[in-house]
Amino acid sequence: MSKYPPEVNARFLRPRFAGRAENQNAFGTSASFECGCFARISLSIGTTRKTIDDARFQTNGCGFMIAAADVLAEYLTGCELTGLHSVAESELTDFVRGQLVDLPTARVQCVHVVLEAIRAALSDYRSYLIEEFSGEKPLICTCFGVSEETIESCISEKKPEFVEDVTAACRAGGGCGSCRMLIQEMLDARDLR
Repeated sequence: MSKYPPEVNARFLRPRFAGRAENQNAFGTSASFECGCFARISLSIGTTRKTIDDARFQTNGCGFMIAAADVLAEYLTGCELTGLHSVAESELTDFVRGQLVDLPTARVQCVHVVLEAIRAALSDYRSYLIEEFSGEKPLICTCFGVSEETIESCISEKKPEFVEDVTAACRAGGGCGSCRMLIQEMLDARDLR
């Protein structure tokens, strides 16, 4: 008889997303100070569509951490990055708890370790985009690697009215949102001409 609830035990015995993502371009690790276990997340993110093509995990954790990592890797596979920015950590924790029905409250920390590893992987991807950028003008949107030059071209050619229109045209501003104010300033500067 297993010490884990049935849904946890099924993921523990046969995790579908264990290992490393093929063609990974994002990698993150986190550890628990409560139990000393770690979780690593590797992601393969498509460069044009910015979709997570593959998400995999590695851990030395218990069955609860393995099950949480497997559920979250499955959730991430196929997600667009823009969709992830609007998802709160509490929503993801609730999603995992819903999938692993009898997840004890004391084991929610296993979910948080995996979520921290995911955040680290997404941060790693953003750093990768910044390093790969080699344009003449500044990089405005680091989430999607969109330069000032690209946004200016979009504004002059497509004549967008709102930041959302720019996002729809070239993805700038569709990630974390930190560049939306700069995009608005660019739109306002156009209107003053």
